[in-house]
Amino acid sequence: MQSPAPCLASATGGTENVDVALIAEHAFVRAGDPFRVGLHMKMKRGWHTYWKQPGDAGLPLRIDWALPPGFTAGPIEWPAPERIPTGELMSYGYEHEVLLAVVITPPARIETDSVTVAGTFDWLECKDVCLSGSARLEIALPVGSAPPRSGRSARLFAEARSRLPRAPRGWSFAATAGPRAIELSFRPPAGVTPRGGYLFVDQTLVAEHAAPQGFERAGERYRLTLTPAENAAEPPKRITGVLVLAGVPRSEGNALAVNVDAIPGDPAPAPVQATRSWPTGPLYAIVGVLLGLALAVVLRRRAARR
Repeated sequence: MQSPAPCLASATGGTENVDVALIAEHAFVRAGDPFRVGLHMKMKRGWHTYWKQPGDAGLPLRIDWALPPGFTAGPIEWPAPERIPTGELMSYGYEHEVLLAVVITPPARIETDSVTVAGTFDWLECKDVCLSGSARLEIALPVGSAPPRSGRSARLFAEARSRLPRAPRGWSFAATAGPRAIELSFRPPAGVTPRGGYLFVDQTLVAEHAAPQGFERAGERYRLTLTPAENAAEPPKRITGVLVLAGVPRSEGNALAVNVDAIPGDPAPAPVQATRSWPTGPLYAIVGVLLGLALAVVLRRRAARR
């Protein structure tokens, strides 16, 4: 079988606020060779969608695949998220645009000249209000026998891969957890000198998302502290998520994202001052509360003198 002509078709849909398209990285597929498809989401200004752990509010993308016989779909490849403050809440998600890719594995033998990859995609889009979005999308891909070559959307997939958290090769992590603070201590590889950091915890009831995180350097290591979740029954037995560092150059952007998986030990940590590298809206609300309490104390003292 000769290599087919590149497939230019893609399915599009979306809502008034979010345009979506199902796209493929390669121009055609070959039996037994995994390939990527992805949902490309473009949000209107001010709108956002959500990461796999949306923080204080939101829902992640859900996919119900309809694949040819023998084809299987892997998990969503989630790029490092952004922090999206809304009032006193902190959500984790994406603004502007994002490509959420998935690896599709075909069987060792394909009897047809083309295959159709389809799915139902459900998401939540938010600005001042939150609305549900849904689209049934499909894309037809020709089948070839030669090694697959890049398609028209290959650049988008390359950009999405550059935003994926890296494996922690060359990193050293240690964690402690107590009633007042959760600490992540880490030593990055040589040449990595961050100016700030933020841990996107991917578990529920571990940390207060809207609370500022502390960041400081301690010799060759760095210390990041989080406020425990108010409703947590006990300190977490495992800390997982994505650590995003500020001030670390890379080919795309000015941050470095690395996967974190650490088991807390003893002793329980104490909080440190929040880093100024990651200002957030809720921080100003906290400062306002503290100033209000200080003013109340002054007024009470004046009243007592009278």
